[in-house]
Amino acid sequence: MSEDYSIYIRKSTDQQSDDHQREDIKDWLDSEGVQISEVEVFAETGSGASSARDQFTTLIQAVENGEYSDVVVWEVSRIARKGFLAQRFFDACAEHNVTIHITNGSVRRIEPDGTGRLVADIIASVAAEQRRTLIRRTKSGQKQARKAGKWMGNPPVGFVVVDGYLKPNLDPQYDDGETAFFDVVDALESINTGTSYSKAAANTPNITRQTLSKIDQDETRRSWYLDLDAEDERVQGAIASVSE
Repeated sequence: MSEDYSIYIRKSTDQQSDDHQREDIKDWLDSEGVQISEVEVFAETGSGASSARDQFTTLIQAVENGEYSDVVVWEVSRIARKGFLAQRFFDACAEHNVTIHITNGSVRRIEPDGTGRLVADIIASVAAEQRRTLIRRTKSGQKQARKAGKWMGNPPVGFVVVDGYLKPNLDPQYDDGETAFFDVVDALESINTGTSYSKAAANTPNITRQTLSKIDQDETRRSWYLDLDAEDERVQGAIASVSE
């Protein structure tokens, strides 16, 4: 195995593929007369904004130990989507005389002497700002959706989301793991008369003892089912149809 080259590959989620990264990097290595099978590959799934990446950390440690002279990545954003993480990587490579090769992007090479670093810094900063902008827009969109009465995220047990709005599940698809709103009502009422959580859960489709326990011990949530009353306007709007 070559001790000179290493590769870093990152995809953000399990649903994504890193094949395009591998193919581009393989083509680049071929042009350098290096076989990808002879190169250490650090590949992982994780957010570029997270420092808790085992392969990323291991690669930096290897660079600091002087194990490589060259690191190949697909593009700068694969290294990190937070500026300080990218700088940490760039600094480690510069301090240990490692050249970074980027197979896709405006800058293709970052030398230990600083050549290409300015452009890479700008690209990393832009990626970080894009991430911050996306977060701001997402939060703003969620806030507006909540104001409009729309439900964000997974619905509570016994509810479904229809066209963005929370509704009691009155016609559950049990085979798909759904639970009816009134199934939860019946379970909580039986608990009030002395039935154990375990027995109530066993008699209720697609609900666990732990879930029933949490609902029963949460006064606010329990009132949704037993009193048909909720402080959350989205929930109140949903249960209004069964409280009339």
